[in-house]
Amino acid sequence: MTDNASTPDVESTSSPLGRALVLLGDMWTIRLVRAIFAEQRRFQDLRDSLNISDPVLSRRLRSLVDDGVLRTRAYQDNPPRHEYLLTDAGLDLWRVMIALWAWDRTWAGANHPNAGLRLRHFVCGQSTRPVFGCGHCGAIGLTARDVKGSVDDRLLLDVVSRRSRRSPAMGSPIDASGVLGDRWSTMILSDALMGSRRFSEFQSHLQISPVTLTHRLELFVATGMLSRESVSVGGKRQEYRLTPKGIDFFSVTATINSWAGRWLAGDGQSGLSLLHTACGAELEPRFTCNTCNGALARREIAFEGPGLVSRAGARLGSESHLPD
Repeated sequence: MTDNASTPDVESTSSPLGRALVLLGDMWTIRLVRAIFAEQRRFQDLRDSLNISDPVLSRRLRSLVDDGVLRTRAYQDNPPRHEYLLTDAGLDLWRVMIALWAWDRTWAGANHPNAGLRLRHFVCGQSTRPVFGCGHCGAIGLTARDVKGSVDDRLLLDVVSRRSRRSPAMGSPIDASGVLGDRWSTMILSDALMGSRRFSEFQSHLQISPVTLTHRLELFVATGMLSRESVSVGGKRQEYRLTPKGIDFFSVTATINSWAGRWLAGDGQSGLSLLHTACGAELEPRFTCNTCNGALARREIAFEGPGLVSRAGARLGSESHLPD
């Protein structure tokens, strides 16, 4: 793809959601996209704000350009210098960025680097804590328990077969980018959201080694995203059940799934169907302002707080020539 590509390449042989998880399943990728949403567009600004090495930053930026999430624009001729802008597909990740931030705000703790960030809704002028819902019927406060999921057989292809992009291991304390940046952890949590509870179910569905599965499940229990319970009194068989902390990650999974269907699928099918049981329609992720009850739109919101260098009042991805 060229530097100015605006749509990620589509591979018909693999699941779009699987490809999206590979694309976004990297902690540096998430942090880079979030920084560029905050208008940190130049190499040196990104390097300094993220404390990332030049070689790692160069590789991640090049990959995001190749994948159609970023494009370059020259701002200096001698010597040549470029800044990095979000493509249409990159801008459409704004719901994913909100979902990640909202989960961290609730669960990552006061010491998280983004604990001081606020989301301003310019329509009502207030800081908002977005409420997740269905854009088709307008229902709010949705969780994984409000949808019925069905999985395409191709979904695991990218996650199982592509191991070239390795992410740092998920650690504790945990944040949303840490879960997303560990692809096995993302798939285990997604499988739990779809109803799996037993070790054998996870292993069968995900084709994952027992050692890897044991480590990830133990970490999820230690970080409070899963609880481990005996199937029967005194029995050795155990089940892993989602806690409220784990259930709340559903908005991240749902927004990524919706993005994958729009940008990585020729037919709009991501590989994971999420049917909102109350209205019977495919879930259309939407965030609503908890202050004014208005639906949030990209150009009507902005992150504010320490560490951001964006212009005062700048909306998320506020370039005027790009669509909402």
